[in-house]
Amino acid sequence: MPAARRRRVWIRFSEEEHASLAATAKAAGLNPSALLRDHLGKVRIRHREDERQRVIALNRINANLNMLARWCNTHKGGADVVQIMAYLVAVEREIVQLREAQERA
Repeated sequence: MPAARRRRVWIRFSEEEHASLAATAKAAGLNPSALLRDHLGKVRIRHREDERQRVIALNRINANLNMLARWCNTHKGGADVVQIMAYLVAVEREIVQLREAQERA
């Protein structure tokens, strides 16, 4: 038997938001309260500043990759493979760190 529900949360909705919630609940065969309880814990909250920082980091990685590609195209005969590989390993590490941060968020 489920625990008694004695706690209440009041939420204000616009007419459109309430209609959307009611329609979604009806389509799921639930009442609005049951729908919201069912989705509690399943919703992923996005931290916008974290996302902005990840985009900045990805843009830096992209710029580094473009510089490497331009360098390789310019110096095809004298490309220092060891140096290029070191840069690519560093880029790979940054990408892995970003992916791990995204998965934790």
